[in-house]
Amino acid sequence: MRIGSTNAPRVILQAILLTLPLACGPEPEGDPSRPNVLVIYCDDLRFDGAGALGSPFLPTPNMDRLAQEGLIFERSYTTTSRCCPSRATFLTGVRASTHGIWVNRSPVDWQSGRPLLAEELQKGGYRTAWVGKWHLPNPGAMPVRGFDHFASYEGPGNHFDQTFVVDGESRASQGFQADVIHELATDFIDEGESSPWFLVLGHKAPHVPLTPAPEFVGALKNVNVPLPESMDDPLASLPARYQSSRVGEGGRHGISERAEWHDEVRAYWELVLSLDASIGVLLEELEARGVLENTLLILTSDNGQLLGEHGLQQKGLAYEPSIRVPLIMRDGPRGDRGVRRGLVTNLDLAPTILERVGLPIPPAFEGRSFVDQMQDAAIPGQPRFLYQAPAFGGDTGVVERGVIEADWKYLVFEAPGVQAEALFHLASDPDEREDLAKDPRHKKVRDRLATWLAAERARIAKD
Repeated sequence: MRIGSTNAPRVILQAILLTLPLACGPEPEGDPSRPNVLVIYCDDLRFDGAGALGSPFLPTPNMDRLAQEGLIFERSYTTTSRCCPSRATFLTGVRASTHGIWVNRSPVDWQSGRPLLAEELQKGGYRTAWVGKWHLPNPGAMPVRGFDHFASYEGPGNHFDQTFVVDGESRASQGFQADVIHELATDFIDEGESSPWFLVLGHKAPHVPLTPAPEFVGALKNVNVPLPESMDDPLASLPARYQSSRVGEGGRHGISERAEWHDEVRAYWELVLSLDASIGVLLEELEARGVLENTLLILTSDNGQLLGEHGLQQKGLAYEPSIRVPLIMRDGPRGDRGVRRGLVTNLDLAPTILERVGLPIPPAFEGRSFVDQMQDAAIPGQPRFLYQAPAFGGDTGVVERGVIEADWKYLVFEAPGVQAEALFHLASDPDEREDLAKDPRHKKVRDRLATWLAAERARIAKD
């Protein structure tokens, strides 16, 4: 896979979609109303993470193929930009403040007493499997409720020679992890019966360490990989909270050496190239088995990644590259194609999957299905959503909350005895370089969004 710059023009995206060749495949088998469901769940992949998603300098043939044959959701977000909270939201259909996984490495029991996506699919007749990075509390990587087949490991894992625990038994592996989990995935598919299946591939890529597959090391050495213009913005131009992130927290978010950072960014993209090649092999395997055209294939990520915007790196901050994630949906039986521009979040994925396969959505799920948006580009999607997260790093006393709309983003930063805010007009300032929170010309917008935020927090607390 390859990823592009933050704000490539929309015309580039449309040109790519129009020029990509149409893929041919066998006639779909099985019940099109109950397709297989395959989720390619990446780690730290940005929203602009492929040629078809906006990159002006890298081709990604396999991700681009999925995009050309399916749907691109341009405004897809995570409601908490951290690995563990985001993953738990995908699996439970509820936000971090409800399931309790508020930070990484949390000991909270997030499963007991609530419906789980995989379990609902099991009850509906689906075989279920998770293969790859789990990154939720699970000592020993033992089998997990809701999954008939579970192949993973404890903790963040390695890109190479990762030891897996497959249904409770340790199994060594060699080579690039993305390739290994695809082999394990095809084993699960081959063992299948006539019933449909739900399979999540938990990729580690492109998460650190930035160690691409050997054939891609140095692949971008002679490619002009631009750094964001906002990288050199004065420290004082950032909201106070993000100034602290850039110069404090043990250097977690700041960038010290520019030349070294450029190498880091190249390695990130090379790791994405490695991932894209592996996905290409997977697609070939699915076609060879005759299952691709009866599969709803979803490609997304737990969170995004700052690659120098505002002089910052990592995720966990509410800037767009951190909270916006790729979302491509290739619905083999239905064949819907195009771009969808309405807001959707990872909170909405679980109910969307259940509605698409004709299963009831548990009342406890907090998101809304966007099957209507899949079927009709004119459906606008939700008008706004709540973002919430504790600060990432040593400044653990800070909590970020925000309202994201199509055109506006309003953020509140809370710490003991301190409260600050920021306001960005995304429509005219997509790079979020001008904080308008104290601009009297935008007081009505600020007050409207602040009122909604307070009301939404009260509603959630009451529930």
